[in-house]
Amino acid sequence: MRLPLVTAVTLGLLSGSAQAVNVYSDNGTDLSIFGRFEGGFYNRAANETRDHNQKSGASVEGEARIGVSASTTLVTNIKGIAFGEWEVASESSENGHFNTRYAYTGFDLCQYGTLVFGQGDTAKYITVGMTDVFEHYGNTSNSYWELGGRQEGQIMYVNAVGGYTLGFSYQTPRSGMAEHLNHDTRVKQDLDVNAGYAVALAYNWQDGPAESLAFSLAYDWYDFHQSPAGDRHSFSSGISYGHLNDGLYTAFVYSRDKYQREDHHMSGYEGVLGYTMENGLGFTAGYGYYGYENNRREVSEITGQVAYHFTPAFMAYAEGRFGLGRVDYPAEENHQHEAYMINLQYNF
Repeated sequence: MRLPLVTAVTLGLLSGSAQAVNVYSDNGTDLSIFGRFEGGFYNRAANETRDHNQKSGASVEGEARIGVSASTTLVTNIKGIAFGEWEVASESSENGHFNTRYAYTGFDLCQYGTLVFGQGDTAKYITVGMTDVFEHYGNTSNSYWELGGRQEGQIMYVNAVGGYTLGFSYQTPRSGMAEHLNHDTRVKQDLDVNAGYAVALAYNWQDGPAESLAFSLAYDWYDFHQSPAGDRHSFSSGISYGHLNDGLYTAFVYSRDKYQREDHHMSGYEGVLGYTMENGLGFTAGYGYYGYENNRREVSEITGQVAYHFTPAFMAYAEGRFGLGRVDYPAEENHQHEAYMINLQYNF
């Protein structure tokens, strides 16, 4: 059965790529590896925005990801599971250091869900992930990535049954998780987390007139130790229709965030629309906005992608991010630059 993105994203974290290779299977124990290789051209602005690239000009760059997914049967309907994924860019970028994307272990409780411990997505991603459809850009119209998105030191639970997807995550104490710009004082400050949690609930219609329609709500709260901005809480809602990379897919996510001691809320919204034809050619476009008060923009951009899937494992794509006008943070009258890339990608 084809799953809407809201469910596919949640379940996919436990199984890796659709092209994952099973390298060991014996007596209830399974081990699979998966990954991807990517290389292509990045313009100057694209290089400047890559976390692992300090180049000042346009260049050809490469990166790779490798992942491991393992499970073993403990008792009937209970498995011990482990999952890890790492990314490394070309040697000229941070000397080829590995970046951990996921690293957790826990229990698959069959129809009672999955409980894991370590580094992974918070429950909020069940909602904001509806518009996270591009390879590199987009999904910047909310506070999800401020703490890193895939946060370490978490307890994470997810269960999907009967069209419903429920997620809960708890953040244990962690120092130096992020740097926050106070929107009133314009002073940057480190964020140390005492505790935090996120909860999300989604529903996707599996038949009838509303088949392929999904709706999701999420809320999170974080206690930032001695932060001048105070605690943060945020709310997100999302709606999607269709199946990503299979015909029509469209989604819209709205978010509203508030720091306890800042005067105003942050509000953001993002919409995406894409269509993939049977021959593997696909087009996707999106618009994202994130701002403080009504007229102070932090994000205002259009994202576009054209992709061609030669096979399910190999594709070529061009992707770009184009700013609309000025933004007000982190400094007044910031002008945005167009960033784009042309890449080949192989998945296994």
